[in-house]
Amino acid sequence: MADENAPPIPHLLWRAEPAGAWSWVSQGFCTYTGMEADACLGFGWIAALHPQDRPAQRELWRRSGHVEPFHATCRLLDNGTRRYRQFQSHSSPLLDATGEVVEWLGSAVEIEAVRQRQSDELVALKHRMRNMLSVIRSIAQRTARTSTSQEYLAMHLEGRLDALSRIHAALMVSNGQSVDLGQLIADELLAHSAQEGPRLRLDGPPVRLPYRTAEILGLAMHELASNAVKFGALLDPRGDLAVDWRWDGADALVLSWKESGASTRSRGKRGFGLELLESRLPYELQAKVAFTIEQDGARCTITIPAIHLGPD
Repeated sequence: MADENAPPIPHLLWRAEPAGAWSWVSQGFCTYTGMEADACLGFGWIAALHPQDRPAQRELWRRSGHVEPFHATCRLLDNGTRRYRQFQSHSSPLLDATGEVVEWLGSAVEIEAVRQRQSDELVALKHRMRNMLSVIRSIAQRTARTSTSQEYLAMHLEGRLDALSRIHAALMVSNGQSVDLGQLIADELLAHSAQEGPRLRLDGPPVRLPYRTAEILGLAMHELASNAVKFGALLDPRGDLAVDWRWDGADALVLSWKESGASTRSRGKRGFGLELLESRLPYELQAKVAFTIEQDGARCTITIPAIHLGPD
């Protein structure tokens, strides 16, 4: 079994242009290295590497003509201890219709810490890394498929990757084991500048979400919050939002998202968010989802079997 008292392993994310210039970086990378996000963009991220590792990384991207996922190792500065620690990075390409690389999606994990853990934890970590890259690629591809312009793609992809980064940051606090449902929802709403108050109510018992459930449900909360900001209760100053969750016996958790009092704007064509709610949640969590748009806002009820709320 994994050591629950062991410190969390940093998990860092980024997006890069075809030649390796970063276009986005997660807050986790900035916190770990002590660099500002703007300073990491382009090839600024090289400054976080050990001086001896920088030439090899520059050369790797200079001759990058590959279109397959690839791995690399390097030493990154731990701003907390001012020591360089060994990381393994995994880069995966997003291709256009002609097979050309549009951008790279990457993650890195500290392998120095991993080597000190039991072998079963290492296997689980590798599985999670592969899974997360799969999630990132899926988000990118589905966002691209429903985007009407490059600006739309950039804005929505960045928002979704930011949400994924927040979820993993919350998981790290509990050593990657689970996250509190109420805190997950509150964090996502706060990222959209919405806090509990007269117009926003969160209510429900303590519920811990394991890794996979937290990841998928957190992305669903991001989509609901984003739509409320653009079209519903969080756009209209008269709007209200209530998010409640309760146990339905011992077999399932029922989560209700209810907007009211808003003058709902047209939401356009079916997009990534609705696909996530109506297809991905039922497939991944065997959840039952009911989503409707009323005159005064959106309504969404998600029923999740208890089996997906146990240990990860």
